[in-house]
Amino acid sequence: MNRLIATVPIAVALITGQALPQQADPAQTQPPKVVKPAPKLTFADKTKQALQLVGATIDPSKSTADMVVSNYNDPKGGKTTIVITNDKRKNLVGFYVYNFGSLKNATNKEEVYKYLLSSNDEITIGSFFVDGDDDIGYKYLVSNLPALSSTAFDSIYLTMAAVARERRGTIRQMLGLPTSKEDKPADVKKAAEDKPPEK
Repeated sequence: MNRLIATVPIAVALITGQALPQQADPAQTQPPKVVKPAPKLTFADKTKQALQLVGATIDPSKSTADMVVSNYNDPKGGKTTIVITNDKRKNLVGFYVYNFGSLKNATNKEEVYKYLLSSNDEITIGSFFVDGDDDIGYKYLVSNLPALSSTAFDSIYLTMAAVARERRGTIRQMLGLPTSKEDKPADVKKAAEDKPPEK
């Protein structure tokens, strides 16, 4: 009898324990909601976001999935076009500036080359070069592994815009090309600033 009294509560517990899992909880009958990951941004999308943060505009008619053409209006004057490219094969992001002029018909090529080489020694990032069409450009290549941070992008972009602004006038003057007020050679600007005021 004692044994029967002891086994009855255990049997009841087992029966109710089996009955409970069989009752369906309405919250568990619905399939769990799957959270879709945010779409991965393309190179062009990331670059456009970074350009908006530095205050540059994008030329969509010239841009592609792996190349973004941007224009930067410098607060100190002048506009600089900077092309940003994505070389997937080499995992490199390239920053390029042109509009310095061409050596094609220059009579003083050696003098211009010397100036470009001395500029490369003085600037902090990037280098001036002459391409296959004799056009003068300024470039900087950086690994995109790991992905380029927005701080690094800003620093590279703004430094290149400043270097282009400071050197463009001298290069164009050496080539006998017209320069704008903003593109005056750095040495001419400095001389004008150092000139004593007229009495």
